[in-house]
Amino acid sequence: MIDGIVNSAGPNRSGARRLSWVVLAVAVVISTACGGTKARSAESTEPVAVAPIEAYRPPIQTTVASGDTLESLSRRLAGDEWVLWRDALSSEIDSRRLRPGTLFDGRRSPGGSLEELRVVLDRRSELFFEATGDGISSSRIEREIISEVVRLEGVVETSLFQAVSDSGGRPALAVEIAGIFRWDVDFIRDLRRGDRFVVVVDEQRIEGEFYRYGIIFAARFTNKAKALNAVVYPDREGRLGYYDLDGVPLRKMFLRSPLKFSRVTSRFSNSRFHPVLKRSMPHYGVDYGAPVGTPVHATADGVVTLVGRNGGGGNTVRLRHPNGYETNYLHLSSYGKGVRKGVRVTQGQVIGYVGSTGLSTGPHLDYRVRHNGRWINPLTISSPPVKPLEADRLQRFLGHALAVLDLIEGGEAPAGARC
Repeated sequence: MIDGIVNSAGPNRSGARRLSWVVLAVAVVISTACGGTKARSAESTEPVAVAPIEAYRPPIQTTVASGDTLESLSRRLAGDEWVLWRDALSSEIDSRRLRPGTLFDGRRSPGGSLEELRVVLDRRSELFFEATGDGISSSRIEREIISEVVRLEGVVETSLFQAVSDSGGRPALAVEIAGIFRWDVDFIRDLRRGDRFVVVVDEQRIEGEFYRYGIIFAARFTNKAKALNAVVYPDREGRLGYYDLDGVPLRKMFLRSPLKFSRVTSRFSNSRFHPVLKRSMPHYGVDYGAPVGTPVHATADGVVTLVGRNGGGGNTVRLRHPNGYETNYLHLSSYGKGVRKGVRVTQGQVIGYVGSTGLSTGPHLDYRVRHNGRWINPLTISSPPVKPLEADRLQRFLGHALAVLDLIEGGEAPAGARC
C-alpha cells in the first residue's frame, strides 16, 4: 500500500514532497491497524501538516588553560571572525583575571560561524553573547547572594581543619581563623588537643547552596587555656583590622611563622651537626619542612635587599625592616611575583616558594632573623603591636566590642545583620 501511494506521486522532484506522502500513508495504515474507522481513499484524505526539522547547530566548548588570552580563546572558538568576538569579550571580561578552567560554551550556526557563547565566570556570574545583524550583544547574569550571620564553635582533637569541619564549617574558615590569630599563635607548634574556637562569620549562599565566607565579625581562640579575642573594626582610612576587647591590634610587627601550615624540623642552635658538611657548626635559623612549591610569606613589612643565589643558602630572599631587623629566607625553589631588589613588600606577601637549593638534603625553608647585625632566634622574637586606634575611635570601638562579645558568648545576631 505504501509503495503504491509513493509511486502514484510520480518522479521524486522534491524530498519534502516525498516525505509528506510517506507520512500520509503511514497515518492511514496506523489508523486501520488500531481499530479506527475504515481508511478513506488517498484521493479524499486531507493532507497532514509536517513541521520542518530545526537546523542542527553544532555545540563548541573550550576551557581556559594557563597562558590563554582572549585572543587565543576567540581564535579557537570563532575562527575567521575571532577579532569581532575578541572585542566583544574584552568589553566584558578583564583578560588579567582569566582563571584556568573557566568554561566557554557556545553554539555555531548551520554554516559553521559562532552564534552564541556562554561564559561561566563563577557560581554567581555568567555572561551571554549572541551574534546579531548589528554585531554581538552581551548580557550578564548575577545570582543573588544571601548572607546570614552564623556562630560556629569547636574543640581541637586532631587539627584545626578537623575541628572546623566537625562544627559544620569549611576548610577555608580554618585558614581564616589561623590568619586572624597568626601573630599570637603559631599553628605549626602551639596547637594543643583541647584548644577551642568560636567564630561569628557572614556565611554567604547562592540558591540555597554555600558560596563563600564573608567577613569574620568576631572570633575567640583558646590556646593552652589562654583565651584570645578578635573583633573586626575599621581604622580611620576604612581598612579593616582585628583588635582584642581592649582595642589593642592583633597585628604585630612580625608573624610567628613564614609558612601557614608546616612543621619545625630543626631549631636555632650555636652548634648543630650539618647534614651535608658533616661537621658541627652554628645554625642561625629555624628549618620548616614543607613540600616544594609551598608559598613563603614575608613575616614583616620591608624592603628587598637580596634576591638570588647565596652560597649554601641557595636561592635566597633577604628583607630589611624598621628598627634594625633583617629576615632571610633560604633554599627557595623560586621567587614571588615582582620580588626584586629595592621593592617594598608587605607582611604576609608571598616572596618565594619552598625548595631544596644550595646545601640542602630535602625540601624545607631555612628562616633566619638578624637584629642590629646579630643573629637571633626567630621563635623568641618579642613583637610589638602595630599602630593602635586613635583615642576617639577607641571609645567607639569599646562600645562596639561589648555588643560583639555577646555574639561570641552565644547571643543572637540582630535581625538583618549583614556585612
